Amino acid sequence: VSDTSYCQNETAITLTAQGSNLLWYPVSTDGTGSATAQTPTTSRVRIQEYWVTQSVSGCESTRSKITVTVNPLPAAPIVSDTSYCQNAIAAILTAQGSNLLWYNAATGGTGSATAPTPTTSTVGIQEYWVTQSVSGCESARSKITVTVNPLPAAPIVSDTSYCQNEVASVLTAQGSNLLWYPVSTDGTG
Repeated sequence: VSDTSYCQNETAITLTAQGSNLLWYPVSTDGTGSATAQTPTTSRVRIQEYWVTQSVSGCESTRSKITVTVNPLPAAPIVSDTSYCQNAIAAILTAQGSNLLWYNAATGGTGSATAPTPTTSTVGIQEYWVTQSVSGCESARSKITVTVNPLPAAPIVSDTSYCQNEVASVLTAQGSNLLWYPVSTDGTG
Protein backbone atom coordinates (compact mmCIF):
# COMPACT_ATOMS: atom_id res chain seq x y z
CA VAL A 1 0.00 0.00 0.00
CA SER A 2 1.10 3.57 -0.45
CA ASP A 3 -0.20 6.88 0.80
CA THR A 4 -1.51 9.31 -1.77
CA SER A 5 -2.65 12.89 -2.07
CA TYR A 6 -5.09 14.84 -4.20
CA CYS A 7 -5.99 18.43 -4.79
CA GLN A 8 -9.42 19.50 -3.62
CA ASN A 9 -12.13 18.47 -6.14
CA GLU A 10 -9.67 16.41 -8.19
CA THR A 11 -11.04 13.13 -9.53
CA ALA A 12 -9.80 10.35 -7.26
CA ILE A 13 -9.12 6.78 -8.30
CA THR A 14 -10.13 3.64 -6.44
CA LEU A 15 -7.64 2.57 -3.77
CA THR A 16 -5.31 -0.30 -4.60
CA ALA A 17 -3.04 -2.64 -2.65
CA GLN A 18 -0.92 -5.66 -3.47
CA GLY A 19 -2.17 -8.88 -1.96
CA SER A 20 -4.70 -11.68 -2.23
CA ASN A 21 -8.34 -11.66 -1.22
CA LEU A 22 -8.23 -8.05 -0.08
CA LEU A 23 -10.71 -6.69 2.45
CA TRP A 24 -11.13 -2.93 2.92
CA TYR A 25 -12.05 -1.27 6.21
CA PRO A 26 -12.98 2.32 7.14
CA VAL A 27 -11.54 1.88 10.66
CA SER A 28 -8.35 0.45 12.17
CA THR A 29 -10.09 -2.17 14.34
CA ASP A 30 -13.40 -4.00 14.34
CA GLY A 31 -15.98 -3.57 11.63
CA THR A 32 -16.68 -5.70 8.60
CA GLY A 33 -14.35 -5.65 5.64
CA SER A 34 -15.53 -5.14 2.09
CA ALA A 35 -14.06 -6.79 -0.98
CA THR A 36 -14.79 -3.55 -2.86
CA ALA A 37 -12.01 -0.97 -2.61
CA GLN A 38 -13.12 2.53 -1.73
CA THR A 39 -12.66 5.68 -3.75
CA PRO A 40 -11.61 8.68 -1.64
CA THR A 41 -13.74 11.81 -1.72
CA THR A 42 -11.97 15.06 -2.56
CA SER A 43 -14.76 17.59 -2.06
CA ARG A 44 -13.19 19.00 1.09
CA VAL A 45 -9.69 19.44 2.49
CA ARG A 46 -8.85 16.71 4.97
CA ILE A 47 -6.88 13.56 5.75
CA GLN A 48 -8.68 10.27 5.22
CA GLU A 49 -7.50 6.89 6.46
CA TYR A 50 -8.37 3.49 5.04
CA TRP A 51 -7.24 0.01 6.06
CA VAL A 52 -6.79 -3.15 4.04
CA THR A 53 -6.00 -6.78 4.81
CA GLN A 54 -5.26 -9.83 2.73
CA SER A 55 -6.30 -13.41 3.37
CA VAL A 56 -4.21 -16.46 2.52
CA SER A 57 -5.34 -20.02 3.33
CA GLY A 58 -8.26 -18.61 5.30
CA CYS A 59 -6.04 -16.47 7.57
CA GLU A 60 -6.48 -12.68 7.54
CA SER A 61 -3.44 -10.41 7.92
CA THR A 62 -3.13 -7.38 10.14
CA ARG A 63 -4.49 -4.16 8.65
CA SER A 64 -2.28 -1.88 6.58
CA LYS A 65 -3.18 1.80 6.64
CA ILE A 66 -3.46 4.04 3.59
CA THR A 67 -3.53 7.77 4.25
CA VAL A 68 -5.17 9.99 1.64
CA THR A 69 -4.50 13.72 1.95
CA VAL A 70 -6.76 16.21 0.17
CA ASN A 71 -4.81 19.48 -0.23
CA PRO A 72 -6.48 22.88 -0.58
CA LEU A 73 -6.47 24.75 -3.85
CA PRO A 74 -4.29 27.86 -3.67
CA ALA A 75 -5.78 31.29 -4.20
CA ALA A 76 -5.70 32.61 -7.74
CA PRO A 77 -2.69 34.84 -8.51
CA ILE A 78 -2.96 38.58 -7.97
CA VAL A 79 -3.01 40.43 -11.30
CA SER A 80 -3.51 43.93 -12.66
CA ASP A 81 -5.10 44.99 -15.91
CA THR A 82 -2.99 47.25 -18.11
CA SER A 83 -3.28 49.48 -21.14
CA TYR A 84 -1.00 50.69 -23.91
CA CYS A 85 -1.12 53.14 -26.75
CA GLN A 86 -1.15 51.58 -30.19
CA ASN A 87 2.36 50.53 -31.31
CA ALA A 88 3.88 51.15 -27.85
CA ILE A 89 6.48 48.70 -26.57
CA ALA A 90 4.67 46.28 -24.26
CA ALA A 91 6.15 44.61 -21.20
CA ILE A 92 5.93 40.90 -20.42
CA LEU A 93 2.83 40.20 -18.30
CA THR A 94 3.36 39.61 -14.58
CA ALA A 95 1.34 38.19 -11.70
CA GLN A 96 1.95 37.60 -8.01
CA GLY A 97 2.06 33.90 -7.29
CA SER A 98 4.19 30.74 -7.41
CA ASN A 99 4.78 28.37 -10.30
CA LEU A 100 2.69 30.46 -12.69
CA LEU A 101 1.05 28.97 -15.78
CA TRP A 102 -0.29 31.26 -18.52
CA TYR A 103 -3.35 30.48 -20.67
CA ASN A 104 -5.04 32.11 -23.67
CA ALA A 105 -8.54 30.98 -22.65
CA ALA A 106 -10.65 30.95 -19.49
CA THR A 107 -10.91 27.15 -19.56
CA GLY A 108 -9.14 24.27 -21.22
CA GLY A 109 -5.86 24.38 -23.05
CA THR A 110 -2.34 23.81 -21.81
CA GLY A 111 -0.62 26.38 -19.64
CA SER A 112 2.79 27.80 -20.43
CA ALA A 113 5.41 28.71 -17.85
CA THR A 114 6.49 31.55 -20.15
CA ALA A 115 4.57 34.78 -19.60
CA PRO A 116 3.23 36.34 -22.80
CA THR A 117 3.97 39.81 -24.12
CA PRO A 118 0.89 41.61 -25.47
CA THR A 119 0.91 42.90 -29.03
CA THR A 120 0.11 46.57 -29.51
CA SER A 121 -0.16 46.79 -33.28
CA THR A 122 -3.96 46.48 -33.24
CA VAL A 123 -6.38 48.57 -31.20
CA GLY A 124 -8.65 46.52 -28.94
CA ILE A 125 -8.82 44.32 -25.88
CA GLN A 126 -6.72 41.21 -25.28
CA GLU A 127 -7.36 38.75 -22.47
CA TYR A 128 -4.90 36.44 -20.76
CA TRP A 129 -5.31 34.03 -17.82
CA VAL A 130 -2.82 32.83 -15.24
CA THR A 131 -2.81 30.26 -12.42
CA GLN A 132 -0.44 29.41 -9.63
CA SER A 133 0.46 25.98 -8.28
CA VAL A 134 1.25 25.20 -4.65
CA SER A 135 1.99 21.66 -3.41
CA GLY A 136 1.05 20.34 -6.84
CA CYS A 137 -2.41 21.94 -6.76
CA GLU A 138 -3.33 24.49 -9.42
CA SER A 139 -5.50 27.51 -8.55
CA ALA A 140 -8.40 28.97 -10.44
CA ARG A 141 -7.46 31.28 -13.32
CA SER A 142 -7.07 35.03 -12.89
CA LYS A 143 -7.87 37.15 -15.93
CA ILE A 144 -5.67 40.00 -17.14
CA THR A 145 -7.23 42.45 -19.58
CA VAL A 146 -4.86 44.41 -21.82
CA THR A 147 -6.38 47.40 -23.61
CA VAL A 148 -4.64 48.87 -26.65
CA ASN A 149 -5.87 52.42 -27.18
CA PRO A 150 -5.77 54.21 -30.56
CA LEU A 151 -3.33 57.03 -31.10
CA PRO A 152 -5.07 60.41 -31.11
CA ALA A 153 -5.00 62.63 -34.19
CA ALA A 154 -2.18 65.15 -34.34
CA PRO A 155 -3.10 68.60 -32.91
CA ILE A 156 -4.55 71.17 -35.28
CA VAL A 157 -2.00 73.91 -35.93
CA SER A 158 -1.61 76.96 -38.13
CA ASP A 159 1.64 78.23 -39.58
CA THR A 160 2.44 81.81 -38.74
CA SER A 161 4.90 84.45 -39.90
CA TYR A 162 6.41 87.57 -38.37
CA CYS A 163 8.35 90.56 -39.54
CA GLN A 164 11.88 90.89 -38.28
CA ASN A 165 11.96 92.30 -34.71
CA GLU A 166 8.17 92.00 -34.36
CA VAL A 167 6.93 90.82 -30.93
CA ALA A 168 5.97 87.14 -31.28
CA SER A 169 3.12 85.52 -29.41
CA VAL A 170 3.14 82.12 -27.76
CA LEU A 171 2.47 79.28 -30.22
CA THR A 172 -0.94 77.62 -29.97
CA ALA A 173 -2.51 74.37 -31.13
CA GLN A 174 -5.90 72.73 -30.74
CA GLY A 175 -5.68 69.54 -28.72
CA SER A 176 -5.40 68.09 -25.22
CA ASN A 177 -2.35 67.61 -23.04
CA LEU A 178 -0.05 69.19 -25.61
CA LEU A 179 3.70 68.53 -25.67
CA TRP A 180 6.00 70.80 -27.67
CA TYR A 181 9.16 69.64 -29.46
CA PRO A 182 11.96 71.56 -31.21
CA VAL A 183 12.57 68.65 -33.67
CA SER A 184 10.36 66.37 -35.78
CA THR A 185 11.52 63.12 -34.17
CA ASP A 186 13.05 62.04 -30.87
CA GLY A 187 13.75 64.46 -28.04
CA THR A 188 11.69 65.19 -24.95
CA GLY A 189 8.44 67.12 -25.15
